[in-house]
Amino acid sequence: MAHLIEIPQEQRDEPPAGPRFLGVEWPRFSAWQWKVLLILTLVNLLNYFDRLIVIPMFPFLKDAFGVSDFKLGLLASIFILVHSLSVLPFGFWSDRGPRQKIMAYGVLFWSVATMLSGVATTFRSLLTARALVGVGEGAYAPAGTAMVSDCFPRSFRARAQSVFNLGMLVGGVMGLAAGGVLSQWVGWRHVFFLVALPGFLLAVAAHRLRVPVSLPPEKPPSITSLLRIPAYLMVLAGGMFVVFSSAAFITWGPAFAMRYHGLTVAQASSWIGLLVLVGSVVGVLLGGYIADTLQRRWVWGRAVTIGATLLLGTPLLYWAVSTDSVFEFFLCILGATFLLTCYHGPATAVIHDLTPERAHSFAFALYLFVIHLFGDAMAPALVGRVSDLTELRHGLQLGVAANLMAALCFLIVAYLIQRHGLFNARRTP
Repeated sequence: MAHLIEIPQEQRDEPPAGPRFLGVEWPRFSAWQWKVLLILTLVNLLNYFDRLIVIPMFPFLKDAFGVSDFKLGLLASIFILVHSLSVLPFGFWSDRGPRQKIMAYGVLFWSVATMLSGVATTFRSLLTARALVGVGEGAYAPAGTAMVSDCFPRSFRARAQSVFNLGMLVGGVMGLAAGGVLSQWVGWRHVFFLVALPGFLLAVAAHRLRVPVSLPPEKPPSITSLLRIPAYLMVLAGGMFVVFSSAAFITWGPAFAMRYHGLTVAQASSWIGLLVLVGSVVGVLLGGYIADTLQRRWVWGRAVTIGATLLLGTPLLYWAVSTDSVFEFFLCILGATFLLTCYHGPATAVIHDLTPERAHSFAFALYLFVIHLFGDAMAPALVGRVSDLTELRHGLQLGVAANLMAALCFLIVAYLIQRHGLFNARRTP
C-alpha cells in the first residue's frame, strides 16, 4: 500500500487552497485522493445496500419460512453479532498490514456469502449465510475509515468521513427502498444474486488501489492505552445508544408504517426510503461541514455537533411513533433523519482525533465491536420481542429513549475534550 512517495506531514495537516463557491472555500485535492474516496464510498454503499436489503423482505421471508417477528429480527441481530466479533481481529490486522488488500478480500467474501443467501432452503441456512456476510463486512470498515483519515488533512477529517459515510446512508436507503420492490418483481432469492454481482468488481478495484501514504514507524498502542482516554470511552457509550436507536427504526420502520398507517410493502419501503435518502444526504454532508467549522474554533466542536443534533432529533422520533397521521409520521421521519445523520462523519473524526494514527483502525474496530454488540445487535430482536408481547409502537419507544441517551453521552464527550484536551491536541486544527 505504501510503495509511492509519502505525503509530507504539513500537507496532511492543512488542505491546499481551492476555489470559493457560495462564500465557502473548497479545498483542492489530488486525483488519487478523490479516487480513493470514491472507491471506498462505493464499497460502503454496497456494504449497506447488502446489509439492509433483507429488512423489507421480512413479509416474504415470513411467508416462505413461517417464522415469528422475533426470528425475523434475529436475521439482523445475528448479522450484527458476527460482524461485531469480526471487526476486532481485522482492525488489529489493519494497523499492521496492507489495508486495501484486507478490504478487497472482505468485499469478495461477503459477495459470495450474499449469493449463498439466495439459495438458502431453510431459515437456519439463511441465518448462517447472513452471518457470513457479517464476517466479510467486518474486514472493511476499520481499514476504510483509517485510510480516509490517512489520505486527507485533519482539518478536513469530518467532511471526508461524511462523504465516506454518505455511501453507507445512500446504500442503506437504497436497500430499504429496493428490497421490497425487487422482491415483488423478481422474487427475494434473485435479489440476493443481483446484489452480489457488483461486489466482485469493487473487490478488484479496492485491491488495485495505490495510496502514497505510509503509517508512522512507532508501534501500535495497546487496547489498555485506548481505554485510558475518558472521552473515547464515552464515545463508545454514545455510539452504542445511537446505533440501538437507528437499528430499531431502520429494522421496524417499514413494518410500523404498514401496520399503523395501512401502507403496502412497496409503499412503505419506497416512501420511507425516499425521505430517509433526502434527509440523510443533507444531514451527513452538512453535519461534517458544521463539525469541521466548529472544530477550527473550539477543540470540542465536532463532539458538540453530534450531541446537539441528536438532542434536537429526539422529540421528532417520539412524535413519529405517537402520531396517527401518516403525513405527520413522514414529516417527522424526514426531520429526524436530517438531524440524526449529522453525527456519522464527525463521530469517526472524533475517534481518530482522540487516538494515535497507528491505532486508527483498531480504535474504530473497538468502537464498532461495542456499538454493534451492545447496540444494534440487540435492538431488532428486542423491539420484535416487545412487539410480540404488546405492540410495535411500544418497542420503537425504546429507540427514542436510546437516542436521548446518545445525545447526552456526546455532550459529555465535548465536556471531557474541553477539560482534558485531545490525545493529539497540538496537531489538531
